[in-house]
Amino acid sequence: MRWTLNEFIEREIERSGVVITAVIIAGAALVNLVQPIQIWFEQQLQLSDLHSEVSAAKATLVEAQADLARWKDRAYIETQARQRLMYVYPGDISYLIVNDVDAKPAKSNEVASTVQTTDINWVDAFLQSYAFAATVSTEPVTTEPTK
Repeated sequence: MRWTLNEFIEREIERSGVVITAVIIAGAALVNLVQPIQIWFEQQLQLSDLHSEVSAAKATLVEAQADLARWKDRAYIETQARQRLMYVYPGDISYLIVNDVDAKPAKSNEVASTVQTTDINWVDAFLQSYAFAATVSTEPVTTEPTK
């Protein structure tokens, strides 16, 4: 079947009209779907953030439950009372060391140019310290509250 030039042009115009209409409909659908898709991606991001918060809260809960279980142990309670509140049993001697000297931290970048030696034998110093600590003092130990 042979078409004339005018028939061919009319058929192509009709076909191009259908294509143009389809492109316009697809463009309108795309424009209408942009916002819901953007909202969906934002919700997925919020959902992943909430999942990470839930997992962090579960980890905190597990730590709190383990801490609560420790507090049910009498030995743990005694240890905490002795450490935190400085409680002692009757007859115990408690030593409270207060470091009131402000020690400046040594600079780690500085390197000594020479090797230094001490005149003290550390083994003898250790044994003297042990012997001093092991001797029983005849003086009564009194503790007075500080004001």
